[in-house]
Amino acid sequence: MTSLSEEISKKLNIYKRNYAEYTKCLIKGREIVLDGRPEEKVRQLFIYFLVNQSGLFPSKIDIKIESDYHDIELYKTVKNEYFKPYCPPLMIVEVKREEENLRNHEKQIERYLKKSCSEIGILYNYHQIIAYTKKDAVFTSNHLNSLEDIPPLILQSYNKLDKNILKFEKAANGSFDSFIYLVNKYGKYKLNRIVFRLKGEQLPIVGSFFKFQDNKLYYDIYVQDAKKQQSCDLQDFEKLVSITY
Repeated sequence: MTSLSEEISKKLNIYKRNYAEYTKCLIKGREIVLDGRPEEKVRQLFIYFLVNQSGLFPSKIDIKIESDYHDIELYKTVKNEYFKPYCPPLMIVEVKREEENLRNHEKQIERYLKKSCSEIGILYNYHQIIAYTKKDAVFTSNHLNSLEDIPPLILQSYNKLDKNILKFEKAANGSFDSFIYLVNKYGKYKLNRIVFRLKGEQLPIVGSFFKFQDNKLYYDIYVQDAKKQQSCDLQDFEKLVSITY
């Protein structure tokens, strides 16, 4: 089996300065010192796989590191600038030094997944990979054979989000049913900015706290920081303009 040192020397651009080893982060592009940072070596190898071997970057996934105290977060690449609601990470990855027992960190990854509402977590120490998935609020774990097993897990969540993009495109073309589906999913609170048009109105409406009841759509608008509830009938809806976080 190839050692961690051999692996990073083959895949990463390692150089020395002042007797210390450095590389450049493949995501941030900044210089990183590797000496005395065994977890960073593991993280950069994982990122190397995502960037160069997974076939998902950058067309399908966006990668964030050291975000919200997580080692690595994966997000769906934005395809439509008008549809960018808040979405939890597709996957959260926590890396550990190679001799670390991953089972000692199960509570940590489960805590991160619950807090972020992400459904897939990975613990990785170069020698082992444990995947955590959530179904019906219960986490299950299983060992993966290699990093090649990770892209199919990512695509499971990715394909679910594709359905919402199709709904957005229909709502942008005037489908009220698709609009209701999206406001029920993204418009219950003020987390996302939802912009839509009503027939006969010159200006678009920015709404939040949407509720559909008795064939009428109720929503809040803000005028000079004052909240005001409005409503419209199904036939008044013209089209959805955007949903952004």
